[in-house]
Amino acid sequence: MLKSLRFGMMGFLLLCLAGSLSAQSGPRSYFMIGLGAQFDLAQLGGTITKDGLDSRNPQLSSTGQPTGSLQKAIYSENTLISLKRTTGGAVGAKTNGAMVGGNVNVGYEKEGIFGINSLFWRINVNYTTKIAGGDTSSTVMGYKWLDQEWHYTAWTVPTYLGIKLYNAANDTAVYVGAGVNYFQGWWGVSGTINNPGLQTFAPGLLGPGGSLLSDAPNPGIHKENVRFGASGIGLNWLVGAQTKITDKGHLFFELETILSAGMGVGGVQSIGGASALAPWVAYPVVIGGQTYRVGYKIEI
Repeated sequence: MLKSLRFGMMGFLLLCLAGSLSAQSGPRSYFMIGLGAQFDLAQLGGTITKDGLDSRNPQLSSTGQPTGSLQKAIYSENTLISLKRTTGGAVGAKTNGAMVGGNVNVGYEKEGIFGINSLFWRINVNYTTKIAGGDTSSTVMGYKWLDQEWHYTAWTVPTYLGIKLYNAANDTAVYVGAGVNYFQGWWGVSGTINNPGLQTFAPGLLGPGGSLLSDAPNPGIHKENVRFGASGIGLNWLVGAQTKITDKGHLFFELETILSAGMGVGGVQSIGGASALAPWVAYPVVIGGQTYRVGYKIEI
């Protein structure tokens, strides 16, 4: 094990030396700004598309007796699509999949750490919010009985210590880095599942005891808007490449991974939501993930 550790340390020193020999003539500082995309925000894609969320209340038969199955608090999109195909479109479904986020990034970067030009440190501020997905609705013969919309917003402040390896012309580099971050963010879901409307629309066919949508929440969920937030410290790393395109400007591409999560507690706002879940609900909040980014660095 000690032999492997020695080889690892020697390899790291050789990388640092190679980067130092091929790097620019002196350390530089940059102001940077970037735009990126993050997929499956809050890791809720599975809940939105295939899992949904069970209610704590049992399904009821036409006589009001529990059937042994649970009602739904959140309907998954594959369930609604299946109903649409099964009923020939009588039950309609509008699905948009998991949430996709847009990311704005600004930061400062300094090369030349510990006297080695190829080493750098960086601090960034990232803002991410939903720009697509996370919107589901359903109709029965044109009557909208379900409308669910998911939301996400997060701030992260990642710091990095990393290494850059420049090409022979000293204008292009690949780099890796790792560090820690502060995070703060939330996700939420809002909407309505109108079970009383279903029963009025087609009594005996829809809703509790009916052949369709017998797992609709009862009482119905009306204008719910629950949010779960978390903050704390997490880990992060990135890989990227940059190339000089002007005298002091550099275009960069990178993949940033931020690992951060906490437990959030949200208060429901509807009687149906409180009945299906609880007046106060605890749920994991995953902030971060993988962000694909393109941006511009300028030497300062």
